[in-house]
Amino acid sequence: MIKPHNRHGMTLMEIAIAAAILAVFMVGLFSLYRGGSKLSNATLWAQQTINKLKLACREINSAIKKSTYPASITFPGDISENTGADFGLHHFNGTMYATQTAGINGSGFAGAKVFSLTESTPAKIGFAAADNRDAVLVYHVVSLEDNGELHYGRWQETVAGTSVAGMARPSLPTGASTFATVLARDVESVTCEPTSVGNARSPLLVRITCRIPNGETSRSEQAIGTPNVDLVPHTNIGGW
Repeated sequence: MIKPHNRHGMTLMEIAIAAAILAVFMVGLFSLYRGGSKLSNATLWAQQTINKLKLACREINSAIKKSTYPASITFPGDISENTGADFGLHHFNGTMYATQTAGINGSGFAGAKVFSLTESTPAKIGFAAADNRDAVLVYHVVSLEDNGELHYGRWQETVAGTSVAGMARPSLPTGASTFATVLARDVESVTCEPTSVGNARSPLLVRITCRIPNGETSRSEQAIGTPNVDLVPHTNIGGW
């Protein structure tokens, strides 16, 4: 008599245990992948941000060094100069956070001013007096927007040398900007501080801090530029 073979199948309990083990394994695998992906993204963000910040600080340092009072040189060398406060290096005194700049628009630049300065270049040198009475004024503005973008813009105008001494520019001239760009993104704050308290011509330290969106990773870079004009601090956030 042939005995039937005993056939063993998986019970419902065994299937449930196997499914639970597989689920735990998949959760661990997904967490490992997610953690690695997050770390990779943070590393890439940090590298790109550092490069951006270095370029931004180089641009800022260069702009500060170009600061000058409006002047016009007339043949054979007479200089008409305006050292009014409008043409100093205006800066927000302290730390400005991107969240503080919301709603400040419509002034020709994006966000709130971090600093602004004027660069003056005689348009002609060495010509006859009648041909050498104008000056080119370039206005440099760095501003911070509430979306975390740090903007840089330049405005340019040509003025007659005879009007330089008595002119005032409490705001940017009307007209399109000659150049505009975004220096950095994901900016959390920008700090402007004179390196020597009480010194009107003190080098200005500008520190930019960026933070990865929805994360803890942050990077900072600073520029220190020595202006050729007096520093004019502001404590209000706005267009000044």
